[in-house]
Amino acid sequence: MIDFFKITPKKRRVKINRKKGIIYNNPSGLKRKFFYIGNVFFIIAFFYFAYLYWPIGKSLYKYKFHPQQAETNLSTFPKEIPVSEFAIQIPKILAISKIISNVSPFNQKEYLQVLKNDEIAQARGSSLPGQGKGATTYLFAHSTQTGLNMVRKNSVFYLLGELEKGDVVFIKYNGKVYTYRTYMKRIVNASEIQYLDYKDENKNVLILQTCWPIGTDWKRLLVFAELV
Repeated sequence: MIDFFKITPKKRRVKINRKKGIIYNNPSGLKRKFFYIGNVFFIIAFFYFAYLYWPIGKSLYKYKFHPQQAETNLSTFPKEIPVSEFAIQIPKILAISKIISNVSPFNQKEYLQVLKNDEIAQARGSSLPGQGKGATTYLFAHSTQTGLNMVRKNSVFYLLGELEKGDVVFIKYNGKVYTYRTYMKRIVNASEIQYLDYKDENKNVLILQTCWPIGTDWKRLLVFAELV
């Protein structure tokens, strides 16, 4: 590893009086400068990558090594989230966050104000909890067109892909806790916005959206849950 940051002299194989040998030539001054400049850029890129993806690594570490929480109720929401607050809790992936209602998924300036604070957005036009069968509540985080630095923002939904059928999601709204169980996952293209209007007349549906794969905005991961 240390040799990686040293200039290795250029070597040439020669033959003198029928004897073979190697002659080393030190690189020129210009080549030495380019070598050191390249190393500096490599180190900067390494630390920037670590800085950029630290929240993802932290989320994965907590999920893998933190004991998974049991199914819980209203009392488990942190004290900083008042009883009357709109909030979400997903015990399996240790996700807890406030939800900001009535946020346009088409207005970048508007939703970035929410996502940059590690909060979840409820899509404008979707239903609020408790509106009965045929209603759909659509929550999203880590949306598109946010730039590289937004990889660090809104890590709440990073691990949605770990959810399986039957996992529990709690939504707190107007002092009441609504319990949902997941039943389906889909990976869709960013252009497939029809799910914002998704309805199932036989279910009260919750849709959770994040970008996919983790740390990119190539596609969308949708997790569907039903009120129980």
